[in-house]
Formats: sequence, C-alpha cells, structure tokens
Amino acid sequence: MQLSRNAKTAFIAFIVFDLLVAAWLIYLFLLRSEVNEINDLRELGATRYPEPTAIESFTLLDDDGDPFTQQELLGKWSLVFFGFTSCPDVCPLTMTELAQFYRRYSASGAENSPQIIFISVDTERDGVAELSEYMSRFDDSFVGLSGPAHETKRVAESFFVAYSTDSENSEHMGHMTPSSQNDDYMVSHSVHLSVVNPAGELHSVIRPPIRSEIMLELYPQLILD
Repeated sequence: MQLSRNAKTAFIAFIVFDLLVAAWLIYLFLLRSEVNEINDLRELGATRYPEPTAIESFTLLDDDGDPFTQQELLGKWSLVFFGFTSCPDVCPLTMTELAQFYRRYSASGAENSPQIIFISVDTERDGVAELSEYMSRFDDSFVGLSGPAHETKRVAESFFVAYSTDSENSEHMGHMTPSSQNDDYMVSHSVHLSVVNPAGELHSVIRPPIRSEIMLELYPQLILD
C-alpha cells in the first residue's frame, strides 16, 4: 500500500515525535539516577566536583627525602590528607582509619587501590625524619610529604585546604591543638580528605570523620566513571 505525501509527512512526524519523547525520558532517567547518586554520596559524607579541578604544579619532599611532584599523582587514584605529626587527635585517628581501609580494600583483590598521601602543614617542625617516623606507624606504602612554607601553602590552596599556625588570629577550621613538642604556637587546619583521579585532578572531597567501614563502601562508588 502506497502512502500519500501527507500521510508520509504525518508518519515521519510521529516517528520524530516518538524519538524526541524517548530521548526526553532517557534524559529524565539519567538525571534522576545522577541525583540519586549525588544524594547517596552525600549521605556517606562525600561530594563529587561537577568538573574535576586541575592541581597546580608543585615540588615537595617525600619521607625518603626524594622529590615528589604532581606527576606522581598520574595514573592512579590518590587520597590526600593534610595534617601534622604532633597532632594528638584528628590526624592519627584519620590515618589509622585510612590504614585499616587500605589494608582491607587491597586484601579484597579489588582494583584501583589508592595511593595514600599525608601532607604536613607544620613546615617548621615536620621534615623528612619526622615524617618518616610518623608514616611508619600506619603503613609502609603511605607517602608523607613536607616542604618550605611557601610551597606548602601553594599546594594547600590547590586542594582548598586552609591552615594557620598563629595562635592568636587563627580560626577554628577543623581542630586546633598545641603542639606536643613546642607550646609557642598552635596549628589548625581543614580536616577533609581529597580524592585525586588518575588524571591528577581533584575529583571529590570526603568530609570528616573518616571511618574505614564507610570508606570501604564509599570509595568504590566515587571512582566509578
């Protein structure tokens, strides 16, 4: 049966309309799925950046005394935490939880085990020796970084981390405690955990408190593309 020109035009219009409706329904489904995913991550304490953020070039020293640059972030997922070695509470608790998470996740045989990086914001008292001893308390594979004040500040700003060593003017940005080694100044700093993707970009942030059980559920969801 041959269709008239008007019938053909109407038929094509119906097909185009159906395709547009289907595309719209798919879009709504994907949008709803994305919203649900965002809410699920938020409930677990994480926020994924809408667009990954580039990290500026930097050079620090690792706990073996070797240079460590942003190039070392490429090709792997990284979890980055800023703190200081004489911190008596939040820092060691967070690192202990990260160690428990890392060992359990690696032992499970799952792919994409993260590189765990600790960056000291106590530039006057934390050097290679202090970081080497500190990192040995948690896991031999963890990387401790330190550097001069100006470079540490630049790196912290790239990770949206605030810190201060002025006991009179600093604000409470997470926690503030006197150093166990010297009481003439205090250190306060942001205590979130930064997630860096294999392209070396800031991918997401995890709010405190960091707990190994939550990380085992959260991390696999975060690294899904």
